[in-house]
Amino acid sequence: MKTLNHSAVYVETTRANIHDIVRTLIDAVGAETVGHIAGSTDATAPHRWAHPQGTELDILTKERLRLGYRVWLTLQSLEDPQAAVDWLMAPNRALDEERPMDFIARLHAQQVVSTAETLVTGDATR
Repeated sequence: MKTLNHSAVYVETTRANIHDIVRTLIDAVGAETVGHIAGSTDATAPHRWAHPQGTELDILTKERLRLGYRVWLTLQSLEDPQAAVDWLMAPNRALDEERPMDFIARLHAQQVVSTAETLVTGDATR
C-alpha cells in the first residue's frame, strides 16, 4: 500500500500557475481530455490556455483544471502512467459507473479525489 501526502498535493494544486497546469495535463492526458475536464467543446482551447499570452480562463474553467491537476498529481503515484489515463476515462464503480473525468468537469471534488486516493493507496475502507 502506498502512502499519499494529500496535503502536499492540495498545496501544489493551489499554488501552481494555471498555464503550467494546462501544459502538464496536455502532456499527460491529451488536449481533448483536458478540454472535456474543463467543460470546453473547443478542441484547440487547451493549447491556447497553455500559453500565458493565450486565452484568459474564467474562474470555473480554472477550478476544473485545478481539480483535474489535483487528481492527476494523486494518480502519479501509480507505477503505470497509462493506467492513470485509463482510470480517468473509464466508467468507475465507485462513481456510479461514471468516468472520473466527468466528475472533475462537474467539480465533484470530494468524490473523485477520494476515489483516486483509494486507487493509489489501495485503502478500500475510504
